[in-house]
Amino acid sequence: MLEGDEVDLDVSVQENASLVLSNPTALRIHKMDTGKAVWNQSFKIARHGFLETHPEWIIPQAHSRFEQRTRIDIESGGTLFFIEALAPGRVASGEVFSFDCFRNRLELRYDEKLTALEQGSLRPEHGSHSGWKLSFRHPFAYSIYASAPDLKQHDEFFQFIHGLNTPHLLCGSSQLANRPCWNIKILSDDPVKAKAALAAIREKFYDAAGLPTVDLRK
Repeated sequence: MLEGDEVDLDVSVQENASLVLSNPTALRIHKMDTGKAVWNQSFKIARHGFLETHPEWIIPQAHSRFEQRTRIDIESGGTLFFIEALAPGRVASGEVFSFDCFRNRLELRYDEKLTALEQGSLRPEHGSHSGWKLSFRHPFAYSIYASAPDLKQHDEFFQFIHGLNTPHLLCGSSQLANRPCWNIKILSDDPVKAKAALAAIREKFYDAAGLPTVDLRK
């Protein structure tokens, strides 16, 4: 995305419908002079509907400014596997936390009730990224919002997530305000290890939700 770009994405999944959204390459946020790029996305999942979003990394390059706003509405009985993927920059080019600003806001409602509200602003120049890099010098991060009727109590699934932890990979999960909704975090200094953990968690989620795993063909 370039300075001044703005994307508006509005997706609705109807009852008994299933949709998987993926992209074949990273979303690169290019260098900017004074402006920013904006990504707005809204998702609605009806009862017995299923949505998975499976993006590649957001890579904010040096001197870029990017703002993402997300709204998710799930009807009772809907199923969601929503992924956000954020890299610290073009690590191979020596750009780590060289972007000017990354802002993110996510609102999740389940059965019309506010279930999660997450918002933050990363400005490396001001040190607001320090918490993100406490564990690793070059942290690659996934944030997953998952919801399925069978996730109200599924200890095996969440024990599996916590069992993935190694010195180079941190994984954890938290139950949200409404019982079938969870947030899962993955953090690693190696994007390959992070992606492998995501693939393993995704496969376990499909199994826990009673769904056939969808082949992303990538």
